[in-house]
Amino acid sequence: MAGSSPRLRAAGHVVIGLDVVPGADTQVVGSVADREIVEHTLSNHGIHAVVHAGALHKPDIARHPRSAFIDANVTGTLNLLEAAVAAGHDRFVFTSTTSLMISQDISQEADSAAVWVDETLGPLAPRNIYGVTKLAAEGLCRLHFLEYGLNCVVLRTARFFPEDDDTQRELSGPNLKRISQPAAHRRGCG
Repeated sequence: MAGSSPRLRAAGHVVIGLDVVPGADTQVVGSVADREIVEHTLSNHGIHAVVHAGALHKPDIARHPRSAFIDANVTGTLNLLEAAVAAGHDRFVFTSTTSLMISQDISQEADSAAVWVDETLGPLAPRNIYGVTKLAAEGLCRLHFLEYGLNCVVLRTARFFPEDDDTQRELSGPNLKRISQPAAHRRGCG
């Protein structure tokens, strides 16, 4: 969200950041996994749309138990979706990951040819708890579109640096950095 906040403000929007860590773009300190904080934030700040970029990420696998990924990435997404529906919102933006689209062959570079990664690549087969929870959250977005008509956009964002084995438990090399970039892939929930 930090990368999009200045752009949204420049376009005339009021941005209210909810994050577990205080920062320049954080007005509410708390977790999206805390339903009460989510509901309080949406109702007390006059929020009209949600841009959900909060998550535990793949490098966090080395620092957090799997249950923390479920709390932040699945329960947090559900809390935001339900609060958006309750508030009568008509739009919801969710940042997911292109990691869902990387097969074992691609990961192991079994073929030396470049691969075009788009919505036709599949089936989706998450390789770790991060991918499992992001795919589940995408499903929740789709469900809220189908059941409540909440217009959802899922942005499968990518990293632009080398990636070590997704199953590693220790942090190493370039994965110590996190780069926020515009979405490499956009997909509607319908």
